[in-house]
Amino acid sequence: MMQQTINVMKERIQTRGLYQIVKEVSSFHRIQASGGFRAAANWCCDWLNSRGVQARVLHYPAPAGGYAGSYRLFQEWNCAAGWCRLAGPEGFVLADYSVEPISLIQKSCACDWREQTLDLVEMTEGCEEEAYEGWDLEGKVLFTHQHINKFSWAIQKRGVLGIVSDYLNETPHVRIPEELLDALNYTSFWWEHTPGERQAFGFVVSPRTSLRLQKLCRQRRQAFEKGECESPYLALNAYVEATLENGTSEVVEAVLPGESEESVLVCAHLCHPCASANDNASGVAGAMTLMAAIHAAVEAGQLPPLKKTIRMILVPEFTGTYNYLNDGRDKTLYTAGINLDMIGAKQEDTTGPITVTGLPFAMPSFEGDLATLLLQELKQEVNSREDLLLQNVRTDAVPFGLGSDHFILSDPQVGIPSIMLGQWPDKYYHTSADTIERLDMNVLKFSTLLAAVYVYTLCDLHKRDARLILNHQCTRLMARMEAITRRAMLAHSDPRELAAQLGALKEFYTEAARRLCEQAGLDPAKPLARLNALLPGRVQWAEEGPVYRRLFGDPLESLEKRMLDEPDKLALVREYNRRHEAEPDKEMQEALCVYYIDGVRSCGRVADQVIAELGGGNKAMLLEYQRLLAGCGLLETVR
Repeated sequence: MMQQTINVMKERIQTRGLYQIVKEVSSFHRIQASGGFRAAANWCCDWLNSRGVQARVLHYPAPAGGYAGSYRLFQEWNCAAGWCRLAGPEGFVLADYSVEPISLIQKSCACDWREQTLDLVEMTEGCEEEAYEGWDLEGKVLFTHQHINKFSWAIQKRGVLGIVSDYLNETPHVRIPEELLDALNYTSFWWEHTPGERQAFGFVVSPRTSLRLQKLCRQRRQAFEKGECESPYLALNAYVEATLENGTSEVVEAVLPGESEESVLVCAHLCHPCASANDNASGVAGAMTLMAAIHAAVEAGQLPPLKKTIRMILVPEFTGTYNYLNDGRDKTLYTAGINLDMIGAKQEDTTGPITVTGLPFAMPSFEGDLATLLLQELKQEVNSREDLLLQNVRTDAVPFGLGSDHFILSDPQVGIPSIMLGQWPDKYYHTSADTIERLDMNVLKFSTLLAAVYVYTLCDLHKRDARLILNHQCTRLMARMEAITRRAMLAHSDPRELAAQLGALKEFYTEAARRLCEQAGLDPAKPLARLNALLPGRVQWAEEGPVYRRLFGDPLESLEKRMLDEPDKLALVREYNRRHEAEPDKEMQEALCVYYIDGVRSCGRVADQVIAELGGGNKAMLLEYQRLLAGCGLLETVR
């Protein structure tokens, strides 16, 4: 059945159609909770309805400091204009929202300094507050070279009005500012909406403009030291016309009804600045196209009617998914999912392969194995030039990771095992250089084709397909066993650590095979015996410490934000974060820790399973993290 579906979807999914959607979506400035996002959502909804796919736009409140589950919400922001210019005869425009929307730091507050000038202070001593004792920053604009979050102290405590930032998020071995001299980094304020919070405005400059500006700042300081001018600072004019107020945040929902209300969920995030083509107009185009293609194929009789329902959501990343899952719907109807995030860039230079991100071990299921099997199946037959182009797309399978909405869906408390189809690394990610010219429509077609076949197969899982997946599971298990054993040997690991890692892997695959057999109506005895033969024995997890149960139903995107309204608890969280800020994979360890807390495992066992899954970690930190969650009132003690 999979090959039939592949052949039908190859015909239905056309590169030209994908290009048109990316072109339209990337023309919107799609900042979360904004009129630009709303306009993009309405366009996507109209496009889907015009293709016969039932679609609607859901509106959720965007209040200051509200919550959707464990996620802290924020206000709607809308901007009409914003610019910044160096004053004086030698002055020039540093940023202009009307020309390049990403040149304004998103969620900037309104300001009007058209008639008066502001001093521009270059932060030459790093980003720590202690380095600027004695500096008068009140009423000034900072020229900063690190992430703007590192200068929040200057806004909240020292009276700074604005920021000019040249920060470009570097990726090791992939991109440095010198290689993207004219790119602007996607930068946003994320206001906490707490009493007394000060807000600011800001602008982004490219590495090339930064070099010019640094030179002018240096020359001005030297001239001041020689008594040739009255101020050591350059002067600038700035203007921002923007509002930040309680509003709404949108999600596009589309439905292909099946015989059952049980649903497979397709997710893609629609947000980010104009153009943000690969991140994530590509995922949006893929999600919309697969919905239209499956609908058309079923209507034409090319594919049998859907047994399960397909639901698609286009969301503001994280925000929309938390809103959607916490609006009273029955999450138990969602049996599986896929998140499409960056799926169409040209595979040149240092841009990475199309990746299938698997499931966390705490959410054992077979969907990752189906997806990696499809990576191979899509390349089996070459009957045309396009088939050859699809065959040449580089692909990879990677373990579970954070960074997008699948992290929310795959939380065992949410219970929607969801893989991510993505692409990493991406040289132009989160910059103004992420334009449609960087995309390869054949790569995007490959990704969309995989997602479409994946979704349709999950809606009508045949025994023959299930047997193919079971065979593939054994192949993947052996490959992962070999990789874990090789790393352990090279690291001279303790044999007990290796045994725990292999035991955790076996537990995952055993439960995944059991779930697959249950869904396909197969006897699990032989598949489980085969897995046991490949990896005999089982790990005995030591129970240590109290057993906790979660009092929240979705993962913690940020514990610090969750505690913003409780100062005493917030202080404990910040002290914990300060002590462990240098811990490798801290966020991943904490996320997996939360997944494993189930009211059955002891806190010691939770920590051991996290370390076994990752092949390393900090047990003392994980035990402390669980005590911290309990102290914050987010866990209750079972025994």
